[in-house]
Amino acid sequence: MVAGGCLCGAVRFAVEAFQGGAFKCHCSKCRKAFGGAGSAAALVARDDFRWLAGEGTVRAYHCASGFTRCFCPDCGCIVPQHIVDHGLQWVPLGLLDADPGIRLKHHIHVDSKAAWEILDDQALQHAAGFDS
Repeated sequence: MVAGGCLCGAVRFAVEAFQGGAFKCHCSKCRKAFGGAGSAAALVARDDFRWLAGEGTVRAYHCASGFTRCFCPDCGCIVPQHIVDHGLQWVPLGLLDADPGIRLKHHIHVDSKAAWEILDDQALQHAAGFDS
């Protein structure tokens, strides 16, 4: 098990197991939300994820396009969110307190990555999402 939380510690969670490896999303919305090259995350089966603190305080921002990001209302840190269509939890890897023991497997939305970003050649690259 690996635990994690937001910057101020008000929102905490634990993960028992991850579904496959890590992925980095390079879409323009993730770049805006994270203020960098994109997001590094992993997926977790709903039964392998549990909130430890602050679940009831989590807020969400919804774009007209359907893009959603959940965040801590105290520090503004992006926090895990449930992906209803897939029954999975999306977990930003930067929130984890320790090495989760998984490695980067996929780059997604590489067709919209920032021009200044250089990707490694070891992870699979997908033009859009995982299905591309």
